[in-house]
Amino acid sequence: MLANASEGHLLSETEKTDLLEFGLKTVRNRIPVIATVNHPSTNVVTQTAVRAEDQGVSAVMTLPPFFGRWRAGLSEVYRHFEALNRAVQVPIVLQDHVLSDITLPVDFLADMAQNLEHVQYIKLESGNIIHKSRKLLEASNGHLAGVFGGNSGIFLPEEREAGCCGTMPACYMPDVFRKTWDLIQANTREAALSYFTPFSRLAAYEKEVCNRCVWKELLVRRGIIASGTVRDPKPAFADDWQIAQLIRVAEQAGLLA
Repeated sequence: MLANASEGHLLSETEKTDLLEFGLKTVRNRIPVIATVNHPSTNVVTQTAVRAEDQGVSAVMTLPPFFGRWRAGLSEVYRHFEALNRAVQVPIVLQDHVLSDITLPVDFLADMAQNLEHVQYIKLESGNIIHKSRKLLEASNGHLAGVFGGNSGIFLPEEREAGCCGTMPACYMPDVFRKTWDLIQANTREAALSYFTPFSRLAAYEKEVCNRCVWKELLVRRGIIASGTVRDPKPAFADDWQIAQLIRVAEQAGLLA
């Protein structure tokens, strides 16, 4: 919850706390809940993470600290996660995302995983995810509990083949990702590819053409939420024409009846 794609960056701190509380009460411990605690301030990140842990999350996820063009260096990134590691007892998911524009080398991430006990997962969304996940799992020598893919899960079968323990998928079709995952786990890779390929095209369209908010219309069409309204500033591409094309792509993929 509260991650970039789910518009966490558009919420006030009070709204984030209230929404997380609502989500945890709704889930009722049936599945793990990961709370995003992004902020350029280490103090705010640690305070937010402790509050989320007290609320009952299973893990916290955060980007390296940055603000606009101000980028943390690797030593600053390490100290940031070192402070977060001291503050919480739940697993930390380090989000390696292009949004931060900070290059995190494999050896640096592996060293962090080895020395910071709660840095247990890496979510890769920058550069060549397939290559980096393989090298990171090799370099970490078992100190990582897992590496996640991302970028809407467009290449889930290939991410799994590279050793990823999962992906954080396009939010409007978790059932599709679950079925694909089960087919892969059952060693029926060709069946998984055949089933998933039309949906990967939809995920690619969402990510590259109407990223950030238009996909909410698919959640409306699937009966998950009642309104596709997004907060201003609303992107210019989020118009009726773009929404209509997204719906057609989703119908062609077989997502909508």
